[in-house]
Amino acid sequence: MTAAITDIIKNLVDSESSQIDITCTDGKNVRLNCIYKESHAPGFFLAFPPKKLPANIDTKTTCPVTIRAAKDPVSFSAQVVKIRDDRTLELVAKQSIKLESLREYFRVDTSVTLIASYDPPPKDGVNQSWMITGRTLDMSGSGILALLPEAPKNNHKIDITLTLADGKTSVSCLGHVVRKKRLRKGRFQVAFHFDSLTPKQRDDIISFCLQEQRTRLREKIETAG
Repeated sequence: MTAAITDIIKNLVDSESSQIDITCTDGKNVRLNCIYKESHAPGFFLAFPPKKLPANIDTKTTCPVTIRAAKDPVSFSAQVVKIRDDRTLELVAKQSIKLESLREYFRVDTSVTLIASYDPPPKDGVNQSWMITGRTLDMSGSGILALLPEAPKNNHKIDITLTLADGKTSVSCLGHVVRKKRLRKGRFQVAFHFDSLTPKQRDDIISFCLQEQRTRLREKIETAG
């Protein structure tokens, strides 16, 4: 444990608005809003609204945490030490997260057209070509969660094409299936990880995610007003 991360935790203000990406034992990631509560640094607590914490939290993995301090938000990785009750986690901070790494975690709910396809190599006599069109459920600089009418027939070297909001910008890359879940009415929820994004493609996706977040925040403010 470095002195630097301990000092960061010591300087945080109690009851700051915060956010955490929790990893579950089934591989699913859940992003939750919460409140930071002081403890003995580098330890701290996070308090959550009722019935928000998942029951299957993976306490062996680290989670990215962002403390939304008024002037300068702070981000670091932390590990769950103890599930105190159904609304409180006890954690210990591990290390600060650089901006470049934080961008990988940033995820926003958004629905855009997705085409996933696969073309086997010429000598592949087992796998067949396929193509599925669906919609994204959320997106980040490292991957997407999608709603598809059928499950991908294989999990690796999948061509992924996204059409972003303006209908003109598209991003195409290779990816693989992280997990898939069958839903009602024959639909599938599939998480893909991007394997071959260029820096320009990643910037296009992150810029789109930021714009989507700003749009949703503006809509909330207008509705509240």
